[in-house]
Amino acid sequence: MLGGGSGERLCTPSTSAGPFRIFSVAGFQNRANDIVYCPPIVRQQAQHVPEDSTAIIYFGGDVQDFPESMETNRDSRGYMKYNLENSAILLREAFPRSHIIVIRPVRMEFKTFSCFDNFVRGNNAGVPDHTPMNHALQHLEKLLQNLSQRLISIPENEILDQAAQAAAAAAAVAAAAAAAALTLSNATVNAESNSQSSPGNDSSQDMDIDILQVQENVTVDADGAVIFPIVGSDAAELVNNVTGNNGNSHQEQVNNHQEQANNQAQNAAAIKMASTTTTSNNIEHQNNDCSTGQTRQASVVSASPAATTSGATATVTSDSNPLWWRENLNLDKSKLVLIGFSKGCVVLNQFIYEFHYLKTLTPDDSSMCRLLSRISDMYWLDGGHGGQKNTWITSRSLLETLTRMAGMNIHVHLTPYQVQDDRRPWIRKEEKLFTEMLRRLNAPITRHLHYDNQPANLMTHFEVLQAFCQHVHALNQQVQQHQQQQQQIQQQQGVGGGGINDQSASTNNGSNSILEASEEAK
Repeated sequence: MLGGGSGERLCTPSTSAGPFRIFSVAGFQNRANDIVYCPPIVRQQAQHVPEDSTAIIYFGGDVQDFPESMETNRDSRGYMKYNLENSAILLREAFPRSHIIVIRPVRMEFKTFSCFDNFVRGNNAGVPDHTPMNHALQHLEKLLQNLSQRLISIPENEILDQAAQAAAAAAAVAAAAAAAALTLSNATVNAESNSQSSPGNDSSQDMDIDILQVQENVTVDADGAVIFPIVGSDAAELVNNVTGNNGNSHQEQVNNHQEQANNQAQNAAAIKMASTTTTSNNIEHQNNDCSTGQTRQASVVSASPAATTSGATATVTSDSNPLWWRENLNLDKSKLVLIGFSKGCVVLNQFIYEFHYLKTLTPDDSSMCRLLSRISDMYWLDGGHGGQKNTWITSRSLLETLTRMAGMNIHVHLTPYQVQDDRRPWIRKEEKLFTEMLRRLNAPITRHLHYDNQPANLMTHFEVLQAFCQHVHALNQQVQQHQQQQQQIQQQQGVGGGGINDQSASTNNGSNSILEASEEAK
């Protein structure tokens, strides 16, 4: 089971919130990228305009692709849990109030090497050739604009029908797994009773139902039409993953999965009711009037289980429109959080080059000022590529420009796989220069080394994604606890309800700025 030995599931299936595949989203000039999108699962109470929302932009690493592509590649198959769609779900659980946008590389050479040519030039292995200006920021802005239009144009009933199908499929798979687990449980108990085997020889594992077998997708072609995937039965594969330590643990697991199946079935029925009450495909229905809203009361679906267990204590706000996330959707006007993992960090590095170009070499060009001012955080997650230099930016002039970006927080998350590999010592040296120079320049930067007590290997490299998300959860919990304590103090001091409401509103906004959360926790 993945997760750095934490024993926690990588992610849990959703029943109503994506991920959606949007193919060939147009960007700058003739460039286009496929995108995996997940809407927020928690609605911010104070969100009225696009500027109040946050979009998480993720650039993945080598190997990461659509699950069906990874399945056909021998080298990629072992990392299926970190496909682009699962990564989107994982990020959604860490940022439940944000739009999740995973940008697929324009090329996957040999189904292995991620090549982000639309953002940064590179060779056949995706090794970057950074230039002062490759219009990467313009491409990102255009992608966000056109993605917003594409999402709004999808007819509501098609999204709701797809969600209902996915929830029903998930419920069926969970029910089949529960039934199979019960059968295996009885057989295991009998076998153990007959053989009287010692617990030390028990090779069983915790039940782990792979999200790939039950997750739902909405695939949209270039014309905006939804393509429904064929739902196959993976119950047999699930059965192979279902084992336990004893009869009691099996029964508990069976009960849990039976309850999950029942809940998913109820959600499927609720979503299906909503889809059947939709009377028109007109895209103007995204701004539901009162009568349409009343017909969709039954379609309100709670957040995925992960939303209540991942550290975000806020619950989904009831709303008559299950597609509330499309209201006033204008992603290029949202606050932006940029995340690069492994090879994906080359895109963030190219952005730094273009920050410098726009701020220093063409200071009179204000065309990109709006986009730059909306970038609040940049995350480098275990950056690396196949070249022997320029894994991290070490130019003082470029980093000085990055430091002068008002309101931009910088975060570095690492594993021994990249920074303790003696075969690639330049990565360690460059990262040290990057971090130390930014600190000397008084940049708002945080640095975390994960799994430093474990052997450096490719699996822990991928697991930095989960470690990063768990770090986000922990910070959010600390902030929420601090704010709850402040509320209690105010209540004891007889402060009126207005101050408490202000604290509650700040709690809703807290998840979107992790650096602020860290400072608040201190």
